[in-house]
Amino acid sequence: MVELADRTVVDAAWKVKNLEDYDRRLERAARRVDDLARAHETAALVIYEAVLMKSSRSADEVRETVRRFGERWQDEEEPLTIPRVSGIMNVETNDWFFGDDDLRVMTGQLLGQFQHRVAQYNYLDEKEVLKRWANSHDTRLFIRRRIYETEPVVGVISGFDFLHVQYLRVAAEGNTLVPSRNVAQALAALGFGDGTDEYEALANAENLALHLDLPAPIVGEMLEDIAHDGLTDFPQPPEPASEDEVAEEGEEASGGTPKPSPEDREARRAVRNDPKKGDEPTRVQDAQATDAPGVREETGDKSAPASPESGREGAPGKSRGEDEG
Repeated sequence: MVELADRTVVDAAWKVKNLEDYDRRLERAARRVDDLARAHETAALVIYEAVLMKSSRSADEVRETVRRFGERWQDEEEPLTIPRVSGIMNVETNDWFFGDDDLRVMTGQLLGQFQHRVAQYNYLDEKEVLKRWANSHDTRLFIRRRIYETEPVVGVISGFDFLHVQYLRVAAEGNTLVPSRNVAQALAALGFGDGTDEYEALANAENLALHLDLPAPIVGEMLEDIAHDGLTDFPQPPEPASEDEVAEEGEEASGGTPKPSPEDREARRAVRNDPKKGDEPTRVQDAQATDAPGVREETGDKSAPASPESGREGAPGKSRGEDEG
């Protein structure tokens, strides 16, 4: 089962890399990730945006609202830190939350959780604290074990579900992605199979990113594009080499022998599969044989190797050179 899974991700990586427009897709995905990273410079606004994504509004409308909030309250002398943004939202109306009081409460709770987190690392700026949380071993472990609800920072916020946790991790520059429906659809087209849940889709996509040697957010964007374009016709990877071919290639690499022709390979297979092969005793099989084919008869006395001379009882023997010396 493990071998099959490994073969699936290796083949999927090969299919993606060998797309005719791979370079263009890669460049477009990298540019999009870079643009989002520049828009997510302020930790408090990253948290605010992640909560607003729970609304029914489009991503563009959400980001426009976050941008307007930042411009409205931006102050060169007083940056938009987590405590300041939290204080502003305590006195502002629900207009900044599309009229949804639940989103306002959730934003305040999430800001409070990260305010405590920042206090634990007072030598780091807020954005770096978010980034370290997104990439930390503990955060990944809670998600891998499918118990994100018990993660002590954001998992304990009621209603902030798994997909939005992942959105926040990506916005905080975490090396991960959001396992959306499009991502799952693209993975299925690449051979991972249908019916995988969000956790499996995340694991498969992150594994694919490792095999492509690319950051997971970029691979996530590429998978989104593949699904959006309805791409299902991928180049097919070559069939894995048979054991005979692998052995023959090993012989070539070690001995420098020329590569056998297909006819030679077929003849070798016929010899290996011959049931009579091995009936005739060889020199190794019959040590007493004097007429083994291809072996010249050995004649003359066989002198036995000289044994070392013995010294005194219990002492090691001496060589002739030592006695003469």
